[in-house]
Amino acid sequence: MKKIITLCLVGLSAITAAGQEIRQENQMLLTRDNTNPREKEKNYNRWSVNLNGGVNVPVGPFSTGFSSANTNYFKNPNFNHIDFNVRKMFNTKFGLMLDFGYEKFAAQSRSLPFTNRMYTTSLQGVLNVHRALNWEEFTNTFGLQLHFGPGLAFLDSNVTKANAANTSGSNANFDNIYSVVSGARLLIKASDRLAFNVNYTLNKNFSHHVTIDGTSTVNLTQNRTGTVHSAAVGLTLYLGSKEKHADWYWENKVEKTDELLARINKLESQLSDGNKDGFPDIWENYLNGKVNNANVVNNNFEGDQNYSNAEALAMINSQYVNVFFDFDKSTISTGTISAINFLIKYLNSNPEANVEVIGYADELGNFDYNMRLSERRAKNVAEMIERSGISASRLKVVVKGEDNSVPKESTLARQLVRRVVFKVN
Repeated sequence: MKKIITLCLVGLSAITAAGQEIRQENQMLLTRDNTNPREKEKNYNRWSVNLNGGVNVPVGPFSTGFSSANTNYFKNPNFNHIDFNVRKMFNTKFGLMLDFGYEKFAAQSRSLPFTNRMYTTSLQGVLNVHRALNWEEFTNTFGLQLHFGPGLAFLDSNVTKANAANTSGSNANFDNIYSVVSGARLLIKASDRLAFNVNYTLNKNFSHHVTIDGTSTVNLTQNRTGTVHSAAVGLTLYLGSKEKHADWYWENKVEKTDELLARINKLESQLSDGNKDGFPDIWENYLNGKVNNANVVNNNFEGDQNYSNAEALAMINSQYVNVFFDFDKSTISTGTISAINFLIKYLNSNPEANVEVIGYADELGNFDYNMRLSERRAKNVAEMIERSGISASRLKVVVKGEDNSVPKESTLARQLVRRVVFKVN
């Protein structure tokens, strides 16, 4: 009796193991957010592009009589800053950004007339402050990032030929300037694919050879540093096939854990073993109460034990008779043939019964591919049943594709949904 119960309830022990693993995983989630990209890379997108436009405020150095300070940016805005960057997040907290910028400088207020340009590039590290500080609810709409890194600026040089002799090499055309770039970005989420952003950047420039106005060289014995502030607004476009980007991805750990723990506790209570014989009491009571039914199915692949038609039908249609598969496989393993044998014996004892052979796959991978994979699994099981002598007219292959009823972070839980189940009509 006990051996037969074990074979009929294929996968029951796997459910218990999965429950234990889910409990352990979610207790860990209560104390930390795993940012290992190899563990969570499939849960969120990592690439994005930003395009911003705004104003700059150059502090210097300037030649005598030149300046570019606007007295009122609200009444007299000058849109003289553009930047474009590509960003990749390694996890939900840290990333790297390659940025390209364009600055236009022009005379303001009492300055002598001039117009000049500077082109910038930088490689900056990015910190998602809202994720680093676990501001979970904040990330539903708003995000805050800090960025910092080295850069290189190319300042257009309008130094006259008379003064060009005072510059060296390519500095007669462009002044190559080393920079340290830092800033902050406020993100406002519009959708899972788009966000608005407000960005402030500080370019601290070193090794100036030419002033920002480009009309004279810098005295190399004096201060050769310069500063450019910029403020801009723009759009952030998220790339990738996943639902969310790393900027906004987070798990509601408390709610998810409470729900899963409640399900696990219910499962454990159903699997309680009061008499300590290694088998759930609920199934022993069920089978012992019905074993004397006159209509029986002979299930002698593990001894000569008989079950009623009602018992066998309940087990099959309640999905306790399963054929499980390895990851990305549709081959039937020897360990699950017992479930197919149980169904075959029922169909042989009930020649009027028909059965649906229902295939599933887990959520990993492409949706269309998972549909084809679950179809192959169901067809392989149906073919084995047919080879046993069951007419193909009694079999119907049903393709369900992805089963997302279990957390896809759990390896053992995903094993439970890579399966074929049956429904007897």
